[in-house]
Amino acid sequence: MKAFSIGKVYVNENMDRVIDINPLPENYCSFDCVFCPFGRTQVKTDQTFDFKEMETFLCNLEERLKDKAIDLVFINPDGESLANDRMLDVIRVIKKYAVKVKIISNGYLFNREEYKEILNLCDEVIGELAVTSEENFQKTQRPLRGYTFEEYVSNMENFNKQYKGKFILDVTILKNYSDSNENMERFKEIIKRIKPDEIIVQTPEDDHLKEAFGIDAARLKEIEKQLNLAIAIEE
Repeated sequence: MKAFSIGKVYVNENMDRVIDINPLPENYCSFDCVFCPFGRTQVKTDQTFDFKEMETFLCNLEERLKDKAIDLVFINPDGESLANDRMLDVIRVIKKYAVKVKIISNGYLFNREEYKEILNLCDEVIGELAVTSEENFQKTQRPLRGYTFEEYVSNMENFNKQYKGKFILDVTILKNYSDSNENMERFKEIIKRIKPDEIIVQTPEDDHLKEAFGIDAARLKEIEKQLNLAIAIEE
């Protein structure tokens, strides 16, 4: 999506009328994933930033919410949602119109106290996962110095223990990094720790990423079935 943009209304699988919004100027993120569909991270950070465009963005968002019958706003930027220091204002504007909020983040910051208020106001929160080991985390997701895979999983686990909304785990399967049967067993153990309400299983599909990291549809479907079984066992 374009910087500070508000998408067109579409209907999701639950028949909700949805708009996607991007409250960032470019790709701000604490990771620089080799499989990111947005390309290299432009600003690698876990800090928040004040963007001058936000006043206009908030006004435009409010106008859209006034004029359209919208059920859900999906905060789905080309980067880390929590990098915008006005995210609380964004959610408050949406909630003013009794509209549900869904937000996506890589998940590393979920257990930081300064972000819990923001995330806990959301009806749905999506965290992300792509690998199952420290070595592959560092190699494929290239996080900020000092970040560890164990802390990554632990942050999502601890956040979800206190979260009252719907927690979704978005799992990206990478060829040669997280598609083996051994990885499936590790994913299942992580899922049992985080206890998401739903799992989304995908693989890179962009032309420039598919050959290097994508797996075939049959294997993806098999993995999806296995990982969803981990949720069923927990329930």
